[in-house]
Amino acid sequence: MKRRHFLEVFGLSPVAALAQQGQPRADPVETMTPGPTPAIGVCHVGFHPNARKRVVVRQQAARSFVLRDIGSGPAFQQEFPLQSAASDLGPAAMGDFSAITREGLYQIRVGEELSPPFFIRPDAWRRLLPTVTSYHRAQRCGVAVPNVHPVCHLDDARRRDTREHIDTTGGWHDAGDLRKWMTATMMNAFGLLALHRHLGAAWDLAGSGLAPLEEELRWGNRYFLKMQNSDGRVWADVAGGVNGDNSDNHWTDNKIGTADDRYLNPSINGLAQAMFTAMQAMYEHAFRDSDPGYGAVCLRAANKCWQANARKGGVTELSWWLLAAIELEQNATAEQIVDILLPLQQSGGYWPMSATDPEPYKHAVHGALPPFAILEAARVLRRTPRGHSCESAVRRYIEHYVVPLCDRSAYGIVPFGVFTGSPTPERYRTLQRNRTYRFFMPVRKQFWWLGLNAHLGSHALLLAQAARDFQQPAWRDLAVRQFEWIFGNNPFGASLASGIGERNPYPHSRYVGVIPGGIMNGICGNADDEPILDTTFRGNWRTNEYWSPHLGYFEWAQAILESS
Repeated sequence: MKRRHFLEVFGLSPVAALAQQGQPRADPVETMTPGPTPAIGVCHVGFHPNARKRVVVRQQAARSFVLRDIGSGPAFQQEFPLQSAASDLGPAAMGDFSAITREGLYQIRVGEELSPPFFIRPDAWRRLLPTVTSYHRAQRCGVAVPNVHPVCHLDDARRRDTREHIDTTGGWHDAGDLRKWMTATMMNAFGLLALHRHLGAAWDLAGSGLAPLEEELRWGNRYFLKMQNSDGRVWADVAGGVNGDNSDNHWTDNKIGTADDRYLNPSINGLAQAMFTAMQAMYEHAFRDSDPGYGAVCLRAANKCWQANARKGGVTELSWWLLAAIELEQNATAEQIVDILLPLQQSGGYWPMSATDPEPYKHAVHGALPPFAILEAARVLRRTPRGHSCESAVRRYIEHYVVPLCDRSAYGIVPFGVFTGSPTPERYRTLQRNRTYRFFMPVRKQFWWLGLNAHLGSHALLLAQAARDFQQPAWRDLAVRQFEWIFGNNPFGASLASGIGERNPYPHSRYVGVIPGGIMNGICGNADDEPILDTTFRGNWRTNEYWSPHLGYFEWAQAILESS
């Protein structure tokens, strides 16, 4: 994918897009070093009583830690050993306190350092869902959001090519900005749809039922449906600028036809087509009982986009088309796509970027999408030779690729990916033969690099679903570890979700500020592949900007984990 097209598809923050206007590519974060950080890494959310419970201490020489209940219950304190752990992310010691199943509010002490408090309770993760989903409402476009922003962008938008006004009001602002990229904002809908599908009315322990989810889903879909052209295909974005620049990232006077009207990008990209088709089919399933008329509208939109597009592209596009085929019950096409994807899998368990690009598959957003789509196909093709082949392919990916790479650090996270050799002048960690890997995205390959919370979330989704399908509890534990990194068990001891946990960095959210429940891009790596995070209020978008895909994958994966 060419650089400009990549940027247009996935979008940039206000700071990032300035580089398109001739500013140097170099960013001071390239050479940032981790700096002084807390020694203790533990999940600030807490743990289910029966889950694996780990602490990582960035002191390889540490010998023990003390766990104590600091809540209102009976006094409890116990000392546990720490074991030195080999880790490519620096010296560390690891401790396990899985034996503690008693509910309470706990804290860990190592030497004189204390961890943030955390719960052991059955609803430790479930109770986050209302906070996280409230982020979507705060990002609504085309309406006043109390205590967030006044009514906005009622004049969206004029076509870049013809200047014709097309009503594209509604939807969600995508990130720490005011733009509406289709491929990114659709991830909001996938997350909410997954909660609706897998948890139903029980998604909110307070008993609000499905009404809040369905209201939010309808709001987002106001925009998505308006972005479908008469020929069935969907346009790329609103407010992405004229040439991928930052010129549309502003508030407007809400009057159609004035100079500040934002632009609609009528270009067509394959990823948006496949995602839109799968999403609208999922909408129909969600509203089939509560509002069959609305569900029928969504199904017609899905079928229209399906018929207007050929199912082709790289591994990312084909994987989304496979999900679309499954949702539309187009099983013959699903089999055809499976027959394309399965032979592409390499001996190391991973896929290439495409049939013509042998470079190992890497994607900052949809990192685990190919095996997840194939896992979904395995259920549709159950008890057939293709179904068994799909299951074997997913097992290979997890056992030969994911698990060995997760073992490379004490934190158990899935690195960004495997490379052929060292394609840029920065650190690539050695694997075997001519293969290398990096925990984080390269910083000298292209301008667009950022934290990997969506990549981790996509792998949590895959591992959660595979754990359930294959009865592999260790994979479920590994799924949770991806989120434990996001919520505090990382080298900075920082939760990367506003209003959840402690040491939250201030977000790159230049228009509305802090949004509770918003998940930031996450920890990046510098040129030496060392973890970096903006904790000094510099407003760095690479680590601290909110973004829709992180929320979408978190909600999707949690829907599976909480329903298992």
